[in-house]
Amino acid sequence: MNKVFVRLHGEGVKSTNGSNLKLTAKLFLGKEGDNPYAAPTGFLKFACSLRETEVEQTEQCLQCMKDGLRTIGSIVTRVDKGGRRYTFLNFLKLNATVGFKYILEGGMDQFLKDYMDGKFQVAFTLEELVEEAMNA
Repeated sequence: MNKVFVRLHGEGVKSTNGSNLKLTAKLFLGKEGDNPYAAPTGFLKFACSLRETEVEQTEQCLQCMKDGLRTIGSIVTRVDKGGRRYTFLNFLKLNATVGFKYILEGGMDQFLKDYMDGKFQVAFTLEELVEEAMNA
């Protein structure tokens, strides 16, 4: 996409040739654009509710997404011992498959669906997303 066009219209604009722009932390949180996945306060509430292992796995999932890795297998929603909805995501790497528990709260369910549909490229890490939400 033309860099001048993106500069004039913002990063949340879809190009006319079918390619998608990168989803930034600001777009995810609604600080830019008009289709947020979560408000900063709602996302922080979700993030604070995660156990340390869930934070690590969410961080790894977002890194796989940022790297543009494909998910493989079916997405089955389950409920864990704490009553939280989750799925197990498998990503296809060059020589292996990696899998992580992925909590389906805090806007992360629709985010996952849109990622799988190829609506955007992830351009942030969990650390960047948390930092952006804390600076709201």
